[in-house]
Amino acid sequence: MLQKGDKEGHFWEKVFKNDLQGMLLPIVLMALIGSINIFSATYIGSITTDDGLWGYAPKHLLFLLVSAILGVFLYRFDYRRLQNVKLLTWVMGLTAVTLVAIYLVGVEVNGARRWIPLGPFSLQPSEFAKLAALLWTAAKLADKPWTKPRFKSMFKPKKGMDQKEVALGYIFERVKYMGYMLLWPIVFAVLTIKQPDMGTAVLIIGFSYLLIFLSGFEKSVFGLSLVAAVLAGIYAARSSSYRWERVVSWFDPWSYAQDKGYQTVQGLLAVGSGGFFGQGFMNGTSKYFYLPEAHTDFAFAVWAQEMGFLGGIAVVFLMATFTFFGFRIANRARDAFGRWLAIGITILISGQAFFNIAMVCGMLPVTGVPLPFVSYGGSSLMMNCMAIGILASIARRSVEGVKPVGTKDTLPSLREETRSRFKPSKSVEPELPGRFVPPDKR
Repeated sequence: MLQKGDKEGHFWEKVFKNDLQGMLLPIVLMALIGSINIFSATYIGSITTDDGLWGYAPKHLLFLLVSAILGVFLYRFDYRRLQNVKLLTWVMGLTAVTLVAIYLVGVEVNGARRWIPLGPFSLQPSEFAKLAALLWTAAKLADKPWTKPRFKSMFKPKKGMDQKEVALGYIFERVKYMGYMLLWPIVFAVLTIKQPDMGTAVLIIGFSYLLIFLSGFEKSVFGLSLVAAVLAGIYAARSSSYRWERVVSWFDPWSYAQDKGYQTVQGLLAVGSGGFFGQGFMNGTSKYFYLPEAHTDFAFAVWAQEMGFLGGIAVVFLMATFTFFGFRIANRARDAFGRWLAIGITILISGQAFFNIAMVCGMLPVTGVPLPFVSYGGSSLMMNCMAIGILASIARRSVEGVKPVGTKDTLPSLREETRSRFKPSKSVEPELPGRFVPPDKR
């Protein structure tokens, strides 16, 4: 609450107590929309099979419960421990092992081997690789000698070097750092593209790549690496016939409406037929076996058809609100690792939403990118909730993220918060408001 004499804040400060609430509310509403939409998108197929009336809805609610528990655990977990070298290495190794295990025990669905069976459920390791890749890149960005807004070079030219050798030395240094920060993302992307799943592989390395760009890396080196990445992507697309067919059909889906462009055309028809107000909840027609993957990749098309333009804009607005508060949390993070990780998680959630909605609307080729918290998928939901839990942990431990808007109370510093009570500092420090100081040190 604003104190007397303070200037009136922004309108969102009247709605939310802090950035954490502003970030969580859109996610909760998205999860509610997803639960409703999954039931509507799957009940027709369920009643015509042995799955029963509720179809995928009970499984989704179970996934949502487990995911929420994981999110709460990570919210209470100190995110700064994730930067520990041993824990970070363990997470990277476990992620790589699960990606390799797919080729040994994975099940094949629609020509792709992406899932590890776990009894009645299955795990998709590539979803967790997205978060693991960002975790690695954020940790390395926080460790390296970076200053605002440029990279701080540690290269020292030797005597006798000409200008060309010095320039090559600086470039090699930056390429080496970039390669080190993208080490595990590249490993994860290579293992994922072999499944095959090029869309997820691009996101795994793309989000980490974008994080490096936002850190202030030199545009010249970044531009050369970007050109190399684009050429590698074109080569990967041309090396597989089905990938290239998706690219070709993307430019003119109506000419391939019965085969290669079928999904894109049906998605456009579903979104367009919703009109302004929609056809009404559970009254959409595209889910009657016209629209493939109606509850997963094309869940947004079902929602837009039944809830119309207003429903579609509502989802975009919720995601934009999350993005806004996610970047506010990053801006108020108490350390470099928290800042880069918060930026990465915000880009991860909002970026997946952008790619999915653009894909459904025909602006991007069809890929297996789900809409966070709306598309059906246990692994995707768990990964997204884990990411939100970490982002909430960053907000919880930031000065501006935990105190009410407008208050002037001084909170303990990062050093004071983490100092061991069993090994207190011998130096006498001044008393801060709200902090307990032992009598012998007063």
